[in-house]
Amino acid sequence: MGYALEGVAYVCGVLIVGGGVYLLMLGGFPGWWRRLAWPVVNLSRGVARVQGMALVALGLSLIGLVFTNEISGSASGALVLAALVIYLVGLGLFVFSTWLSRRTAG
Repeated sequence: MGYALEGVAYVCGVLIVGGGVYLLMLGGFPGWWRRLAWPVVNLSRGVARVQGMALVALGLSLIGLVFTNEISGSASGALVLAALVIYLVGLGLFVFSTWLSRRTAG
């Protein structure tokens, strides 16, 4: 059961990183994604790119957590700490992009 859950988490992490890279390369949200972007109000290119960076950070954090079972004790602790820091950076980027989409132009 553990390896299956690790595999699912790894695949989810890769898909999340892929979605983030897609947003970074496209520089905008696709039409079907606009209905899912709830906290974001104004879907500009800058907001999409910051959201892409947040997704890449989240996916890398998830992939890093999957690999902690494959390495030794102290190195896995450092990897968990790095994954937590990367996750917090991604969370900060997401909050920043939400703020960025709600501010008034001027």
